[in-house]
Amino acid sequence: MNVRLFGVILFFVILFNPIFALADTMLFGSAEYNVNSAREQVTDGIAYKINKNVFQSKLYDYDNKSNLQNIVKGNLELKDRTLAFFSDSTYGILYKNEPYSVYYYDADGFLIYVDQKSSLNYPYNFYKYDTTGNIVNMGVRVSKEETYIYSPDEKLIAHWVGNNAYDEKNNVIMKRRYQE
Repeated sequence: MNVRLFGVILFFVILFNPIFALADTMLFGSAEYNVNSAREQVTDGIAYKINKNVFQSKLYDYDNKSNLQNIVKGNLELKDRTLAFFSDSTYGILYKNEPYSVYYYDADGFLIYVDQKSSLNYPYNFYKYDTTGNIVNMGVRVSKEETYIYSPDEKLIAHWVGNNAYDEKNNVIMKRRYQE
């Protein structure tokens, strides 16, 4: 058989064979989320309360002044932590030695919330608790650029895309500045 003819036949067999088409889909497919599918994922197995001893040592940010100065200078990636600043004057800290938790403080350095992540890889669920251990909100972090956040009664609070948070009517409701 002619090598060129064999190559053409092999090309068409691979192109139109459903097994190869399925393998291609499995290798290159990705999970996509919308408001409802993200809600279903995050509410499966939720803990509405956690033991507040988990974050007792973080009730005050003793590096508050330094953290705020770094935020103003745009230094968000530090040796031992990553900072995020929000337009409501709160800020978050992800300590590199505690990658499953994010701590949120008011401008005076008092803890207001703690996030608990289910994974370090996207997509992952997270649950935000107040300083009494009660759930405040929950969400799915789909990627670096996209996050869905819900109230404890499963209503959409915000859909973050990049630096903007949108409500269910697609209005910008908050902005942030962060580095990841």
